[in-house]
Amino acid sequence: MQTGFHFEDVDAQQTIIITASRRQSRFIREQYAEYQLQKGLEVWPSLKVMPWQAFINFCWDLVQQDSVLPSRLTPVQSQYLWQKIVSDSEVAQSLLNSRQTQKLSYDAWRICQQWQIKALDYLPGDQDQTAFETWFNQYQQLLSEKGWIDPHQQANLLLEHLDKFVEQLPNNIISYGFQQPSPQQEVLLQALEQHKQLTYWHIEAPSNENAVTIYSLPEPKQELLAAVRWAKEKLLQNRGDEPQQQIAIVVPDLQSQRSYIERLIQREFYAQSLIQGKDVLQPMHDFSIDEPLLQQPMVAVLMDVLSVVQGSVTKSQLQHLLLSPYLYKEQEDHWKATRLELVVRKSNKAFYSRDDLLKLTRHHQVACVWLKTVQQWLQETDLSANDFTTNMQFILELLAKLHWSGYNTLSSREYQVQQTFIESIKSSQSLQRVTPDRLPFAKTLNLLKTFLEQQGFHQQQPRAPLQIVGLLEAIGLKFDSVWLVGATDQALPQKAVPNPFLSKALQLKYQLPGSSHQRELDYAQSLLDSLRANAELVISFSEHDGEQEQMLSPLLQKLLQKSDSHPQQYDLQSKNAEFIDNWSINDELEFFRDESGKPIEQSYEVRGGTGLLRMQAASPFDAYLRYRLGLEPFEVDSLGISFMDRGNLFHRAMQKIWQRLETQQALLNLTADEQAGLIDQTLEFVMNEASRGIYLLNNANFYQVEKLRLFALIEESLVLDKEREPFTVIGTEVARTLELAGLTFSMVIDRIDQLNDGRLLIIDYKTGQPSLMSLLRDPIGEPQLLLYAISEQQLGGNVAGILFMQAHLKACKYIGMTDDEDMLSGVKALKDTQYNPYGETFEHAIAQWHEMLEQLAQDFKDGKANLTEYTGDFTDYTAISRWAQRSQDVQEIVEGGGHD
Repeated sequence: MQTGFHFEDVDAQQTIIITASRRQSRFIREQYAEYQLQKGLEVWPSLKVMPWQAFINFCWDLVQQDSVLPSRLTPVQSQYLWQKIVSDSEVAQSLLNSRQTQKLSYDAWRICQQWQIKALDYLPGDQDQTAFETWFNQYQQLLSEKGWIDPHQQANLLLEHLDKFVEQLPNNIISYGFQQPSPQQEVLLQALEQHKQLTYWHIEAPSNENAVTIYSLPEPKQELLAAVRWAKEKLLQNRGDEPQQQIAIVVPDLQSQRSYIERLIQREFYAQSLIQGKDVLQPMHDFSIDEPLLQQPMVAVLMDVLSVVQGSVTKSQLQHLLLSPYLYKEQEDHWKATRLELVVRKSNKAFYSRDDLLKLTRHHQVACVWLKTVQQWLQETDLSANDFTTNMQFILELLAKLHWSGYNTLSSREYQVQQTFIESIKSSQSLQRVTPDRLPFAKTLNLLKTFLEQQGFHQQQPRAPLQIVGLLEAIGLKFDSVWLVGATDQALPQKAVPNPFLSKALQLKYQLPGSSHQRELDYAQSLLDSLRANAELVISFSEHDGEQEQMLSPLLQKLLQKSDSHPQQYDLQSKNAEFIDNWSINDELEFFRDESGKPIEQSYEVRGGTGLLRMQAASPFDAYLRYRLGLEPFEVDSLGISFMDRGNLFHRAMQKIWQRLETQQALLNLTADEQAGLIDQTLEFVMNEASRGIYLLNNANFYQVEKLRLFALIEESLVLDKEREPFTVIGTEVARTLELAGLTFSMVIDRIDQLNDGRLLIIDYKTGQPSLMSLLRDPIGEPQLLLYAISEQQLGGNVAGILFMQAHLKACKYIGMTDDEDMLSGVKALKDTQYNPYGETFEHAIAQWHEMLEQLAQDFKDGKANLTEYTGDFTDYTAISRWAQRSQDVQEIVEGGGHD
């Protein structure tokens, strides 16, 4: 076993290196090239480096030269066959999420092959495991009948034909990056070791000299911002050095955090280029994970075109087709289409057939070339049942006829997306081998969509100095500096999540992935050791994620050298990029400000209530558009009952119940049957009343499901109120008005409780998942409770608490602040609330809230409409914003000597 890379001992002609991942293979090739360059060479023999599956395929091809082997399936083909077996089974017919079942069960099949499990031991009566055994046997029988082999079985079969290929392999075999190899990998490598010189390369062991620094930050967004600014500072310090430093930010939940990190990097690294309207030709960053191909705008609009082929599109799909620039040859045609989108937006029609689209475009005289192309293509093409390949050829013909590039020249990224999609369409034709000879076109499109959902897109570019990688992708790679974010006890180690289709006893017996906490602990330790091999390692964790307090991973306690609540070297006070913050100090330019609108001279009655203050705090620009200019966000169609309607049903039911009960004692006096009867009668009344405006409530099955959901929420909410100190509900849906800076706000307080000592608790129902930080952070996220408290105090009430009642299926609980501790379970006193920016008593806090909200109201009244990082979160302002034009306007002023 050797640590590090020993290229001086490697004969490229007689060596093959096997890695655990493609990224590790690429890394070793880069290290090998750097080693040769340092020796002063310009050319050198290429080194065979390949990931595990590529090595298996390489050996398979060697065996196939002399022996007859089963026909090898591709991963896509094998997944399709497995999914078809699962979806056709009786078990899957009643499932709400059959796709998740297909995914988990196929993963169980993969594990069984890689861990060489042949006997499935399970407890009788377990439906999941019984179903999996049936699918397992059916799949094996199908493979046997067809003479096929699954890609996960290849390595097992190669062991039986070792003599057919082992002599053709190079004499030296090197294994690298296998932190926890599967038994399948271990057995094959051990068999190779009997005939070849096998060397195990491992990442260098952690050195005590390597710098490890640990930081804590208040919340995840600040943690990511600090990491991005740290990376930027590192790269700027070494801008002129050769070779350029390689920096990595390691993110455990990279898939969910990717879009936010991308926005941070765009703002911090490329602000100047973006403001000037320039393309970033050579990005300084790259992500280790692919982006979903279907989420690329060019691909998404094409999938909407294929929906038109099927016969109809939804309203949102039609809006997308009209707004996207990729289907129009001339800009004028696109402008006409966007005007038609305004007509569609105001329509109540949920679906549009092809005939509807043709009539609509003719009536408004809009030339949608893509629609005419589809119509003509349908007339020329026979879409009766063909095989999968023929249908795919038809789709490629349609692509060739569509003007699928827009009226602007494609950027490098757009061109790569286009080519990736076309290649994916072509590669999908491999499914012909496992699909029926005759396949309706509609089923072909559904199968194509399922195939494309598994395809990723990764922009090809020179290796970037900043790599953003997931925890697993970081294994076996070395960088000059690494920052690991999110190092909490929830991420290191991760919770054990056993596969539900394999028995617990079986998983423990073979120590399968996710089978036990000890296995996850060992794996986390090996991941950490791999990261510690880097010369500089920064580790951070956030103290809070929403309402949840977080702790540093116990694996890192022994590394704790220093802990700063706020890394001072990275200024987190400003959320603007440094370029934007320093822009105004450039004396060579004259600057102008256009961030103020027309002030309000007279009194003003606010429509929309407290939403104005929430929006003014986050983005004055959005508030001006929404409440002064009347610009509303795009309507979004959704299936089922909207979140607002569901919230209104809960509010109305709780109002009726507490109007009936009035006191906690009355609630406590109810028997279980009486309480259930009260909830049931209330829901019958409220839902029947609401069914006049909510069509789906007229469907008996939907009505019953929604009623059961509401019943459970109300029941859990009443349990909360039973456990409190005695109270009387003195108001439900209480109408109030409040004047701030000459603006009159109309409000409705969900509920006001009075305690025995006369103090008041103000309660706001939330059927989502509210956050305490929304009451504490700047800008204020939820100002309505603060307004309610101000209103009640002005009327002489003694307010002792402001609370959200979270009524959610995940958890029903109170969230907020009270004057005294232990007034409600889980709710802290104001003085004990962490990061509390207000006074320690409600009297002082309400005075601060009044001053803060009065200032926000005055800013709105004065016409303050500046942009912030939250601008655009509330309304789609792009069409009327001059933000993208500002650098051009400034340049014109400088060159012309004008003044604005």
